[in-house]
Formats: sequence, structure tokens, C-alpha cells
Amino acid sequence: MARPDTSQAKSLLDSAKTAAILLPQNPHYDVVAAGLGLKLALDSMGKTITIACADPMTVEFNRLVGIDTVTATFGTGNFVIAFADQTEVVDKVSYNLDHGELQLIITPKTGAPTLDHRKLRFIPGSVSADLVILVGVENLFDLGPLYHDARTLLSSVNLVSITKNVPCENFTPHALYDPDSSSLSELMAHIIDSLGFNLHTDVATNLLAGLEHATDFFRSPVVSHTTFEIAAHLVRKGARRHHDAVSASQFPPGSIPSSPQPTTYNPQPTTVSGWGTDSQSLTTDTAAPIQSKEPPSDWYEPKIYRGPMLP
Repeated sequence: MARPDTSQAKSLLDSAKTAAILLPQNPHYDVVAAGLGLKLALDSMGKTITIACADPMTVEFNRLVGIDTVTATFGTGNFVIAFADQTEVVDKVSYNLDHGELQLIITPKTGAPTLDHRKLRFIPGSVSADLVILVGVENLFDLGPLYHDARTLLSSVNLVSITKNVPCENFTPHALYDPDSSSLSELMAHIIDSLGFNLHTDVATNLLAGLEHATDFFRSPVVSHTTFEIAAHLVRKGARRHHDAVSASQFPPGSIPSSPQPTTYNPQPTTVSGWGTDSQSLTTDTAAPIQSKEPPSDWYEPKIYRGPMLP
């Protein structure tokens, strides 16, 4: 199947100053990698880009570049102030209205360390976008709570859909898909190149990670010669591979069996003057090496032993 025509999508992206990338609920690694690859490419073009997913990003995705920019809210109207890694520190949160000024008061637990204000993060509640790009979304209900929060926006702006397979729902005329692609990341690499965007190192790194994950590191039967060509192209663009070799030092002590080391017997005298008792002194004879001797000549001859005759 021929690659999708990106001319209409390019026209929409060129005219949009702000865009939102929406991911489905419970997204696969390949979907998140492709969505972040597109976001980073659009960021480098000077666009204001928001990326959102209804489900929080788990540790599975923590090596993808820009994973911390994925928000769980979109178009709710709620302005969120987030404090990362402060759950065990905060006792309660209250507020004051002082002469028209809103003051949020965060009270730490007794004996807890001071709150780290550098981890403070603001999440705007209402998002305005000239264009919404749905990545890996085959049905609008795949968006989960994001669909209900941004239903009005989704019905009033242009939508671009990017999926590996044909979308189950025809919610936009601007649908880019290719069932022959091994992964969504492979298709996204082609789309970014076709749009003329900057496929820099971070973009290439995310797309290569998604491609490898989706194809079980090129062992999947869906891998084609095009997959290897795209992978080589991403490596030429500076993609960094994440699966480094594992060394024995990365495992806890005792988890890897090892051969026992031979021990050398080195007896020490139990008393000052001898070996065992004071009366057994150490002499040069006991320390001398044992000399090997040849056995007597009759040693190898058969022996006949006779007992005493009975009366």
C-alpha cells in the first residue's frame, strides 16, 4: 500500500499557531513514542503544542524524551497546581482570600522536610488549539475523559487522525494511516519527513524506541525491508538506542553463581614454642619437604600370606 498523502495535513499545520496532540486511554508504548516524536518535531518549528492522555504515564515510558510534558487534563476548565513527589510531605491544603488575592496554603506534616518549590507545576485548565491531532485514536471514545472534557473543541476545530490501521470511526476527512507499516512510529517517521519538519536526535530517538518495541526488536513477522530502511534513517539522524548491555555489576551481590575459590591450608602454631603443645617444638625436620623414594623391587610381585596352622 502507498504511503498516505500528507499535503492537506501540511497545509493545516502550516496555518496553525497552536495544536494539541491527544492520545488514547491506556496507550501502547508505540503510540506514546509516536505522539512525543511528533510533538518534539512541531516544537522545533516554533509551534505551541500540548500533548494529553487521560491515563497517567507509567514508569514504562520514562525513557522517552519529553514524557514529563504529557498532561492528563485537556479542556476541563480546571487550573491545576501540581507538586511532584510531595505526597508524603503535605498534611493539608487550604486557601485565603486577602484583598482580592487568592493564597493557597500548603501545610507540611510535623517533622517533614520543607516543600521543594522547584517541583511546582502549573497545568492550565482551558486549552485553545487551532488544530487537534489524534495519534493512535481509532474511535473518539478511545480518548476517555478527554473526549467529554473537550467535546465542544473537537467539534469546532480541524482534526487530523494518524493511525496504523483504518480508523473505526470516520470523524475527520484528514486521516493518515498505513496498515502495511510495522508500527505507528515507522509511519510517523515517514509523515514527519514528508511534512518537511526537523527530525532531530530526540525525535529520532523516540521513534526508534517505539519501532523497536512494536516489532519486538525486529523479530516480528510484520517487519519489512522498509522497516529496516526507516530504522537506519533514524540512526543516521542521531537516534540513541536504550537497551544497553547488562553487566554483572548491575545485579545485587550473590545473585550470580560463581566458582568457589581454592583455599590454601596454612596452619599456624597454637603455642609460642610448638605445634599443639609446648613440648612439641618446631624443628627443621618437620618443616623439611618429603623426599620421594622408589618402592622395593618385590613391591610389584604377587604376595602370598599364610596363617598359623590349626591343631
